[in-house]
Amino acid sequence: MGRIFCSILLFVCGNCVRQDLISQGDSNSQIYAAAEYLARKCGSPIPTPFPVAIGDIQKRNLDLCTIAITKSDCPFVSYPIACLLIYVDQPAGNIPWYTNFKDFYVTPKVP
Repeated sequence: MGRIFCSILLFVCGNCVRQDLISQGDSNSQIYAAAEYLARKCGSPIPTPFPVAIGDIQKRNLDLCTIAITKSDCPFVSYPIACLLIYVDQPAGNIPWYTNFKDFYVTPKVP
């Protein structure tokens, strides 16, 4: 009976949803790679200030930031508003089907 209980407990705990966090170094590398891609595409330098990840970052928020950077139009003079999500401790929710990602997360820029 004890073994069955332990097996069930391990199975349930092993399948718990965990928050996916990306380390600070990996987060900064991904943001830099996206910024470098767009800077090369636009033929301009990477704008400053660069959005620096502080601590571990939610994977979804980091993904939204890097996708928004790569989907941005030239000239590359500032970062998309989606990059502010890297400073939020909770993962961003689902984007409603009727929301245009580019209109809400890419076109608005951080001053």
